[in-house]
Amino acid sequence: MSHGSISRMLKRLSASVVSLIVLASVAFSQQDTGSIKGTVTDQLGGLVVNAAVVAKDSKGTVKTATTDANGSYEFRSLPSGRYDLTITASGFNVLEEKNVETKSGRTATLDLQLTVGSVEQTVTVDNKGVSTDADRNADALILRERELQALPDDPDALAAALQAMAGPTEGGSAQVKVDGFSNGQVPPKEAIREVRINQNPYSAENEYPGWGGIEIYTQPGSEKFHGGAGFNFNDESLNSRNPFALRRAPYQQRFLNANLTGPLVKKRASFAFYFNRNASENNAVINATVLDATTLTPVLFNQTLVTPNVYENFRIRGDVKLNKKHTLVSNYQYGRGFQDPSGIGGFSLPSRAYRGGSEDHLFQFTETAVVNEKTINETRLQVTHSIYRQTAKSTLPALNVLDSFFGGGAQVGNASNTQERAELQNFTSRQAGHHFLKVGGRFRYVKIRSLSPSNFGGSYTFAGGTGPALDANDQVVPGGATVEIGSLERYRRTLLFQRLGLSTAQIRSLGGGATQFSIAGGNPLASVKQTDVSFYVQDEWKLRPHFSISPGLRYENQNNISSNMNFAPRIAFAWSPMFGGNKTPPAATDNKDAAQVKPGTPPKPAAQKTPKTVVRGGIGIFYNRISEDLILQAARFNGLNQKQFVVTDPAVLDLFPAIPQINLLDSFAQLQTRRLLGSALAPNCSLRVALAVEHQVSKNFRFEVTYLYNHTLRILRTVNINAPLAGTFNSAIPNSGVRPLGQSAGNILEYQSNGQSRYENLSVNASGQKRGFSFWATYNLSKTQSTDGGTSGSPFDPYDFRHEWSRANYDVRHRFYASGNYQTKSGWNVNTFIVANSSAPFNIITGHDTNGDNSFTERPAFATDLNKPGVIFTPFGALDPNPSPGQRIIPRNFGQGPGFISVNIGVGKTIKFGRPIPPKTAPSASGGNVVSASGNVSATPANQKPPAKQPIQRPYTLAFSIYANNVLNHTNRGNPVGNMASPYFLKATGSSNMFFFGPGGGGGAGGNRQITVRVRLSF
Repeated sequence: MSHGSISRMLKRLSASVVSLIVLASVAFSQQDTGSIKGTVTDQLGGLVVNAAVVAKDSKGTVKTATTDANGSYEFRSLPSGRYDLTITASGFNVLEEKNVETKSGRTATLDLQLTVGSVEQTVTVDNKGVSTDADRNADALILRERELQALPDDPDALAAALQAMAGPTEGGSAQVKVDGFSNGQVPPKEAIREVRINQNPYSAENEYPGWGGIEIYTQPGSEKFHGGAGFNFNDESLNSRNPFALRRAPYQQRFLNANLTGPLVKKRASFAFYFNRNASENNAVINATVLDATTLTPVLFNQTLVTPNVYENFRIRGDVKLNKKHTLVSNYQYGRGFQDPSGIGGFSLPSRAYRGGSEDHLFQFTETAVVNEKTINETRLQVTHSIYRQTAKSTLPALNVLDSFFGGGAQVGNASNTQERAELQNFTSRQAGHHFLKVGGRFRYVKIRSLSPSNFGGSYTFAGGTGPALDANDQVVPGGATVEIGSLERYRRTLLFQRLGLSTAQIRSLGGGATQFSIAGGNPLASVKQTDVSFYVQDEWKLRPHFSISPGLRYENQNNISSNMNFAPRIAFAWSPMFGGNKTPPAATDNKDAAQVKPGTPPKPAAQKTPKTVVRGGIGIFYNRISEDLILQAARFNGLNQKQFVVTDPAVLDLFPAIPQINLLDSFAQLQTRRLLGSALAPNCSLRVALAVEHQVSKNFRFEVTYLYNHTLRILRTVNINAPLAGTFNSAIPNSGVRPLGQSAGNILEYQSNGQSRYENLSVNASGQKRGFSFWATYNLSKTQSTDGGTSGSPFDPYDFRHEWSRANYDVRHRFYASGNYQTKSGWNVNTFIVANSSAPFNIITGHDTNGDNSFTERPAFATDLNKPGVIFTPFGALDPNPSPGQRIIPRNFGQGPGFISVNIGVGKTIKFGRPIPPKTAPSASGGNVVSASGNVSATPANQKPPAKQPIQRPYTLAFSIYANNVLNHTNRGNPVGNMASPYFLKATGSSNMFFFGPGGGGGAGGNRQITVRVRLSF
């Protein structure tokens, strides 16, 4: 599809969506609604976070809100009338405010103050019912303390678990936002107040190009001192052996965390401090095949090495109430870590090791201003400074025997990457009658200074090919038969015939000789600066109590590319076709109603039906910005800054193992390999459409079914635009082929935006809770097809991509996630997290370059002559690695890998101890009394059962738990090697990296099953 047709399609779609928004605005311009908002504080003026605020009208219709990090709550688009508010929060008495009046187009501001209760309470906010609110889509996951218990403590493992729950996204992982800031790192679990995945996915405020945006909100400070410390321990004696390691190597992980929160200035300022240290002796499993130094026979190289690494960080947060209308939240985080050795494992031998280290600083500021009773403005600023270092342990040149082993030096040199990032946001939200408007913008800046002497020592590559058949004594078999030889066999023949003193020409005639040589040189320093901006306007519009729409418009742009028409119109709706279902009693009747009933008899108010089924849908455009890393690579290898040569000339290759100096390659008439940005380079653009049905089965159970369609254009591809034309390249003749830009131009790798993909998904979500048990589960049936990354093409024509439309790399048809949690009154807790998916595809390639584009990604054909030399019989059919023109080439990602399943279970016990805390105020609501806003305590009605005896509150809590990753000890194999020239063809060499769950991931280097012991003390 041409760039012009893409632009026309986007313009038509944008015009259609904008027209729809305008028509809806005209059709529904008048609604009789108002709003209620305010701030909830304690007796000392401290903000109360996560308090549940329930508004109930005279008919019994209920709406629920939760106070945010600033202690604020808000009910938008309430029909005019009078409401009773009930506020509950852990450790406080229940507060009631009667007869709060709302009027059309006006906002009632009501600040509320809670009194400290005498017993410890756990408040669960009822967010399980279906609703037509824009941010109550049932396929969203809201994870709070109880749900987070089922996830790992280690921040890296926790991040991987959240990514798995967010589902697959194009171009990488789901975006993580922490307290509203992008490019967020997952904070320590103790610092997390709430995690939201895929909430309100069609809001113009979100740039998420993928379906699963991850939003993390951290804990604020408190007006009383609270804290704790925890320790996690895992050792190889607790784990089962890695199935790809011959022995159980030493392994240990020690994870220490501590936190403290409390007041700085009473009623005005508080702090929260968190510290983490993760020290471990991890394992790297090398599973390769090398040559015996004496006999040159292939031998298995299976070795498990200990790779110590340490990461520690601390985070401090301050919350300041500047005055009645302004609050300020600030964060500072510092982290540092190292791993030594790093870069080994899989096919990479110990000689490839290097030391890796990192250091990062983060500053965040958020200022919230209550402009007036209807308007709130928020400004956010984030500044980060990070540096990553790599130090090679060897200066040897690299040796790459494809999919057999990688030897030689690490080729990273003494590299560093320094990044400075800044992000500034401002948005204003306003309640205007039945509209809740949000207008905002974001500016981001990044500067990267990269010192990368990568491959300055040079690399030799051995790939598969053809050669004469040899007997057991390495003599040519009479008859001149030609056979397929793998990468390791080509390397073996090279060493063998060099030892025998044969000439380079003879070695090549016998199937030896290096396939490719590459080297870089020049200035190792490159830098890039990039900025991007975005603006959005979003309206949440309650047209009727049973129908709402959310139109929005977003615009994005960035420098370093020319793409200015990045408008992203979006609109979502939620409709209850039957506004009702389950009956909810209204609030207590007033005196007039009470006079009509017999004395001592509770009134029986009329029941009001609330939504039981909601139909929800949305359509919109999303963009994925061009990464600054891509711009950096183009600047680095522009032909002037840093030189890069990829050589296939035997005159150079036959120097092996000697390394030619880069300044001598000109004498061999070698040309540079350059990278450049395509003239039409633009961010990819996705059209996403979804339709869902949400149903509340009972008070404690609901389910949701969603269909999602996504069509993405302008996907990034990398194409050698000066590869030899079809039919002109002969791999047996050096530098053969006619190049469209001339031989003198060399290889030119151009970044282009001409790929596309199509994604369809049907998901079923269910959740419920009852008597201490809660669960959620998600099943996804999906299909994804896409074009290639630009490095495939026909085996005969590097410019023929007509047959590259096939399964995407992440096309996993079936995915299942589930979590359950059971808590007893005696302090026991059992939780589980289950993840399973069907097989992922993998590409089958011949392992040698037959079209001259310098990539070893050509695919075989379905064999038409089963007796042809080189044909390989596989579970996917008989494959011919040397196809002739006219043979049918196998589709991309034709292979089918193994499935994945990991069942993870935790069991814990909580003990509370210490001198009982005496009551400080009147009994709480759970004790039979309700405190009104005026401070009066109302007695329990005479006909009501006396409350159960409340537990005694203790100041200290000690929690023990055991967590088992992959408790079933299931071996999750990674995708097989798809290179037909590899000795590991169709064999898995390691554990699956489909899902990482803790160090080793339940099948990783640390053990197939891992058991972690945890202990935590808090006060």
